[in-house]
This record gives sequence, C-alpha cells and structure tokens, in this order.
Amino acid sequence: MVVRRIMSLRILLTLFSILLTSVSLFAEEFAVATFTRGKVSFLSATDSSKLWKTLKVNDVLKPGDRIKTGNGSKVDFLFQETEIRIQPNTDFTLNEWNSDKKIAKAYVQNGAAWFRVNNFKKGSFEVSTQTTTAGVRGTAFGVFYEEKDKKGYTCVCEGLVNINGSEFSKGTGGAVKLGATELEKNDYKELITKEGATIQFKEKRKGNPMLSKCLPCHKPVGWEDNSFTPDETYGKK
Repeated sequence: MVVRRIMSLRILLTLFSILLTSVSLFAEEFAVATFTRGKVSFLSATDSSKLWKTLKVNDVLKPGDRIKTGNGSKVDFLFQETEIRIQPNTDFTLNEWNSDKKIAKAYVQNGAAWFRVNNFKKGSFEVSTQTTTAGVRGTAFGVFYEEKDKKGYTCVCEGLVNINGSEFSKGTGGAVKLGATELEKNDYKELITKEGATIQFKEKRKGNPMLSKCLPCHKPVGWEDNSFTPDETYGKK
C-alpha cells in the first residue's frame, strides 16, 4: 500500500512537472501580459464559445486573439525584448505570430498601440490600420486609428519605419485618411524632447488632434492637459 502511494505520488509529480514545462515553453513562443489597468477584455481565437473574457497578467497573446481596452484602461505584452502596449479605448487583433521565423502581423481597428521591436531583425513585424501599414525589423513606433475621422497615423520613436511604402525616421510620421491615396507627412522632432511634449507640440496638435495619443507616454511640459491617463510603465522596461 505504501509503495503504491509512493508510485502514485511520483506519477503525479512527473505529470505536474511536464505540465509546468509545457506552459513555460508555450509562453516563450508568444507575448505575455505583464501589466493591466482597468477593463481589458479579450476574445480568444481558440475559444469555441466566442465569449469575451477579462484579460489578466500572465495571459498569453496568441494569433487571432482580439483585445479591447476600456476608457482609462491598458495592457502591456512582452516577448523577450519586444514590447506591445495597447492604450485606452483600443480594438487590437494579433493576426499572425511566428516566433521561429520572426514574423508578426497586427491590426489596430481603433485607438492606439505602441511597439518596441527588438527580436525581428531577420524577419518582419507589421502593424496595419484601415488606411496604413507600418513595417519594421527593430525599432519603436506608435500606430493610431481614429474612427471618428477615419484616419490612420504612425509615428516613429526610434529607428526607421516603412509606412505605406515610404521610409520614415525618428521624429517623423505619416497619416492617411480613409479613401485618400496621398500620405500626409509630419515632422515633430523638436516638439517632443526627453522631458516631454513641448508647448509647440500643443499648438501643432490643434491641426492634428490624433497627436494627443502621444501624451500618455510624453507628458506635457509647460502646459497642462487632463484628458488622458499617463502610462506609468513607459520607459521602465
């Protein structure tokens, strides 16, 4: 009887060890949620019930998964050194992810997301909206889509980003309105400093309201704006 119990215990421990290893290996293949705030929901591509569920820290973002954040809510994902930060009031879908071939494709239906890509230099990392497609290998950039204005926008924080076939460098960005073919080019190199968004940024924002989506990461300097929720994790990873 004692021998049977010992054997049963060993079997259970072995199965538990295999399960933990499998979960660990699975998590290493995809981006894992490292921070959430407020209401963050996700629709899993592998869930046959098709029910939206609350996303929690340590949940894994898999191909086909769709994420929605509420007002003042956000979620951060991390894959090795690559970061995905989904901002408030955003509808985001991960269309494709292959960690072996270093290929990723994502879609921002509405709202804003920020990316720091460090593990796809031999592959490609692509983020699209209804009007724009940003392709990178290793850099940091933001992708926005404003449903009200039907306009997609990409800004470059580091490195180079290809936006709809044109290359943009740090401190620049491109925007396209739904139905338009011409790419609007913007330059804000002197508008955002290490300290944050300058008064000049505030003035330029009047002609391009979508720039307000930069404020969670780049706080106003010399002026105030209480219409956004600061990203308390920006620059800390």
